[in-house]
Amino acid sequence: MSKILWKSGPSQISNFWTYLFTFWTIIIPIWVYLTTRFTNYELNSERLIVKKGILSQNIEETELYRVKDYSIFKPFFLRIFGLGNLVLTTSDKNNKYVRLFAIKDIEEIKNMIRTHVEKSRKRTGTKEVDFE
Repeated sequence: MSKILWKSGPSQISNFWTYLFTFWTIIIPIWVYLTTRFTNYELNSERLIVKKGILSQNIEETELYRVKDYSIFKPFFLRIFGLGNLVLTTSDKNNKYVRLFAIKDIEEIKNMIRTHVEKSRKRTGTKEVDFE
């Protein structure tokens, strides 16, 4: 059984502009709020799990040993609040990119994921090979 190392979700701050410009519609802000509220990220020692969905739920699991690269994006507005976005490039055919939006302490989270990717590769004996 895998131990949960980190669990979070995107910050509602990422929806600020949507709330500001569409507040009069009521439905759009509520939908955006619920979409963000029901998005969860979970990291355990073997995989990264992204759960999304309000009524129906979509669960995507990515084995850590499949992660190839990390990209951090900190748009100005998110940086003000100490948030950032992380994009993981993987060798998974169905889930080439894993995106984590509006996460607090994004560099610390990236380092935690990287550490556990390396541990997972050692445990499974996986080596990264690129073919051009």
